[in-house]
Amino acid sequence: MIVNDILEFYRDICGERVLILVSTTVDGLCAWKILQSLLHMDNVQYTLIPVDGKSHLESAFRTHSDQNTVIVLIDCGGNINVSEELEPLPDSQVYVLDSHIPYDLDNIYDGDVVKVVIPESFDLEVPRYEDIYEEDSENEDEPNRKRRREEEEEEEDSLLPRKERWKRKREELLFTYYELSGYNLSVSLMIFELAWKMSKDNSQYLWWAIIGVTDQYLNCKIGRDQYVTTCGTVQQHVQRLNNHSDSTSVNQMKIKYSNELRLDLYRHWSLMESLKHSSYTASRFRIWTSKGKKKLNEFLADMGLPLLQCNQTFQSMDMEIRREVCGWIEVTAQKYGLDDISYGSFELQYGFKNKYCAGDVLQAVSAALTCPTLDTEAAFLRAQDTLNRSNEKLIHTGIEQSKALCCSLLNQVQAFIDMKQVVCTGPFVYAVIQEGVAELEVFAHPSRLLRLCRYLSEAYCATTRKAAVLPFIIASALPLDPEYSCIVGVPPLSVDSNKSYLGRAFHQAADKVNASVEFEDFEPSVMQIKSEDKAKFFDALTALLMT
Repeated sequence: MIVNDILEFYRDICGERVLILVSTTVDGLCAWKILQSLLHMDNVQYTLIPVDGKSHLESAFRTHSDQNTVIVLIDCGGNINVSEELEPLPDSQVYVLDSHIPYDLDNIYDGDVVKVVIPESFDLEVPRYEDIYEEDSENEDEPNRKRRREEEEEEEDSLLPRKERWKRKREELLFTYYELSGYNLSVSLMIFELAWKMSKDNSQYLWWAIIGVTDQYLNCKIGRDQYVTTCGTVQQHVQRLNNHSDSTSVNQMKIKYSNELRLDLYRHWSLMESLKHSSYTASRFRIWTSKGKKKLNEFLADMGLPLLQCNQTFQSMDMEIRREVCGWIEVTAQKYGLDDISYGSFELQYGFKNKYCAGDVLQAVSAALTCPTLDTEAAFLRAQDTLNRSNEKLIHTGIEQSKALCCSLLNQVQAFIDMKQVVCTGPFVYAVIQEGVAELEVFAHPSRLLRLCRYLSEAYCATTRKAAVLPFIIASALPLDPEYSCIVGVPPLSVDSNKSYLGRAFHQAADKVNASVEFEDFEPSVMQIKSEDKAKFFDALTALLMT
């Protein structure tokens, strides 16, 4: 069942004890932080459980659902059959707020137990009920019965019986509907707009929503056009809240729209290190080659930047250079083919010293959330604390961890390319991280492996341009279970849309060879496979995508 009015969702959970299951994504965490504040204001009791995969979701649901009649799934559950896989009790209400699309049709047409919250502004295209569930639609209203009679009359001369034609049409509709996976509106922005509609919004909630939207964009979950449209909506809220804030207060939060460079953490690093380790610039300069290093130095020389200034921390650079360098980079970048060196983003300022950009906070929170040394709950709590703007120590720790990850990403990409471990099969390009690699544990988390896959895609396409039309896949041994490998994939760089067919293709290829696989992650293009089945899976995937 679809719920378009998010106020209806909130009214239904008030006055109940609520079980809340949150996916361990940055967007899901930000949505939870806003919802948590609203629940505290209205004295709503809740049980919170962060979940990092489908089996974790199922076990948590079955353990706690009998104690709560209202269950809320945040950034998870939309693309699985909730009634079948989670088995909610008949008198319970399960609300799904998920950015993953397509939604499972059984959730949409379930009835009264499962309710998918989808804003009216989202143009949802789903097959008609009678085209998918004809056998269960005998009680449809009279217009539907009349339409079916008319269809039967039109098909009397058909060579195929009506039932056979309906089955074929159903298969086509389901294939088209489930073929591509992608992302809908950020769930944190959805919850922020709930707060706004209840006149309980503030700049802190909006900042958390901005982090969630930035997560979607910088991790390639949504495209540039969708991001620009979303930023327009966010900017309206920024102006409204800034106009109503107390401008005389020193500690008042202020959010400002600004152009942000595609340079990872440059405010907390040296400009040279940021240029070397950011996937956008490292790939286009091909920084792992001697020519690439020389080209980077030429780029800096064109701006008139002394190497001494570039090699010290950004905050230690001369004030005049620090003030102007972003503009210089944007102008000079055009000459070097860096046309998308900047993007629209937001900054948060409170007090005289505390200033953060959304991308930097995102990286700090993401580093905490995917930390390989912490379990799911500990990582979630650490990331939640990192989101608090007053916790500068944790933000700084997260930024340092993210810088270390940037170094590991570049090292692994360079190793793939230098050792010629990137293989083009024809319909896709892939690479394998073998067991025993020093940094194997760094990429144990699927989101980190996906980030590496996107990085490798950019780097390899800078060397082999024809590969831009091919999807990229990385397989990595699992450090805690060497019998299994994790396989992730990203769509081709040349594709404007961020929707991917790889999730569906992974399922079909695994079924074809009867491989031992698990689709544990909420992201469809992530799977675990028994290492001994990996070769035959790649063969089947090659054959499938060649057709």
